[in-house]
Amino acid sequence: MALFETEALILRSYNLAEADKIVVCLSRSAGLIRGVAKGCRKLKNRFGAALEPFTLVNLTYYEKENQELVSFRQVEILKSRFNLSSNATMLTGFSYMGDLLIDFSPPHQANDNLFRMAIACFEAASETPDDLDAVLRYFEVWLLKLEGFLPDLRTCANCNKALGDEGAAYLGSDLSLRCSDCSSGRGRAVSNRLHTQLRTAEKLSPAKFAEGAREVSKETKREMAELTFQIIGRVLERMPRIRPAS
Repeated sequence: MALFETEALILRSYNLAEADKIVVCLSRSAGLIRGVAKGCRKLKNRFGAALEPFTLVNLTYYEKENQELVSFRQVEILKSRFNLSSNATMLTGFSYMGDLLIDFSPPHQANDNLFRMAIACFEAASETPDDLDAVLRYFEVWLLKLEGFLPDLRTCANCNKALGDEGAAYLGSDLSLRCSDCSSGRGRAVSNRLHTQLRTAEKLSPAKFAEGAREVSKETKREMAELTFQIIGRVLERMPRIRPAS
């Protein structure tokens, strides 16, 4: 039985037996982890409030070979979100991000870029709750990008012509972007203004992107939400369990 220690973001938990929980978290060094926290539902337990969803923790756990569930030994809070527990809109947005991390992350495969991006998005939304929608769009773009599903936003998939210079681009059924000539106008149209927003998300931090998005039109924000949600649905071959209002 090997002992490991890592930073982790608590995503979800389920009751198990009378006093235990199964906890799902995204860790820095081991990717998505599912573990058992024994006795955590007792009035007095060693975990305290550290297993609340969206809490950033330092996690120590045991792992047995050929077993998916690990055993939590110790959990220390690094950053809590308790102050947002009464904000239903924030909790829905956080649950949405948590669900997507679970859906897209293979178990026990570390992805430091994904972990850091997720932490930055949770932090940005916590700091400025009014920017939640913009942070969610940023999160969707970068989740798709890091997992290899975001279309190349730079050039047409057919002719390599630069996109965004003139006219709309079109998203095909293969999740590639093509210029108007190569697509013959077939597929989902991606306007120049939406293309600019997508490219901006690739270049900025979530906080900076959200700050700039305050000046973006409602129409462009709606376009972006519909596009990213459509791509996510195609990748998952189903719609996400939660969809925050946008």
